[in-house]
Amino acid sequence: MRILRKLGLFLLMALISIGLIAGCSGEKQQVSNQPKSSGGQEVVEIKLSHSSPAVDDRLEAACQAFKKYVEEKTNGKVKVTTYPASQLGAEREQLEGVQLGTIQMAALSSGPLPGIFPPIMVFDLPYLFATQKAAYEVLDGPVGREILDLMKAKTGIRGLVWGENGFRHYTNSVRPIRKPGDMQGLKIRTMENPAHMAIVKALGASPTPMAFNEVYTGLQQKTIDGQENPISLIVSMRFYEAQKYLTLDGHVYNPYILMINDKFYNSLSEDIRKIIDEGALVWQKVEREENNKQIMAGLEKLKAAGMEITELSPQELQAFRDATKSVYDTIGKKEVGEELLNKVLKAVQEAESKK
Repeated sequence: MRILRKLGLFLLMALISIGLIAGCSGEKQQVSNQPKSSGGQEVVEIKLSHSSPAVDDRLEAACQAFKKYVEEKTNGKVKVTTYPASQLGAEREQLEGVQLGTIQMAALSSGPLPGIFPPIMVFDLPYLFATQKAAYEVLDGPVGREILDLMKAKTGIRGLVWGENGFRHYTNSVRPIRKPGDMQGLKIRTMENPAHMAIVKALGASPTPMAFNEVYTGLQQKTIDGQENPISLIVSMRFYEAQKYLTLDGHVYNPYILMINDKFYNSLSEDIRKIIDEGALVWQKVEREENNKQIMAGLEKLKAAGMEITELSPQELQAFRDATKSVYDTIGKKEVGEELLNKVLKAVQEAESKK
């Protein structure tokens, strides 16, 4: 009996030893299955998401340029995978993912940011910029950098560079819009952005927040009468198929932000961070250039598709400015803060005065 007990104990110890060895082997095997760069180092994987179409759109083209630059310059140490067309959720979900770190990077409009960073709405104030040149000057200057630094401190999201969504315009399927009164009673889709909703409401229309990937269906089924977006997106999302009228009022200049989870960014080596910063400038250049091309080609395409395009005279545009002045109080002073608002307004004035 004693011999049998010893034999059983021996067999038990042997089985435990075999299990430990197997476990260690499995652990080593798991590590060895991680992607390796050509230099034998583990690859840093970056998910880069956005909501624009996967083809024929400036945002994916810019993200691909970023991917190419970063992967080549790091010699394969970094792998970037793009997720266009809201594959990882609507912009709000993508923003949450970047903040949590489940998505490392995203190229998003300022639309969903007010929920976690209200000061960003300073760039959503109506008719803030008269020209694209002035917008670039302010965004790429000290004030634009200050806002990105403030966003990082408040949210843990690092804004690498500003991109361009563009000047936003109204489309609808009911009537031409030449004066604020023409907006009366229309249901206009907006982003979930208090400033955008306030602008539409000030013009007498009914703001209807809706996820971007649901807008086409909403227009087609006429649950909404219209929407507001830059020319590039009106074309690439084929909104013109369900909309007859376009008014070029440029009520908001809407930037994109190429962003990255700050904790993830700081976990990278200094040389990789430098390459990502350089790649962000490549992204910015390509994105803005491609956006301008899309605007020029887009207007011609919208005309060919049969849209009735209304261009406002300076006097007509001023009526829209006057009708939305209240937004500078309700959003500008209360949500953005007077100090930052005045700083931005001064920077805009200086930028607009330059020849």
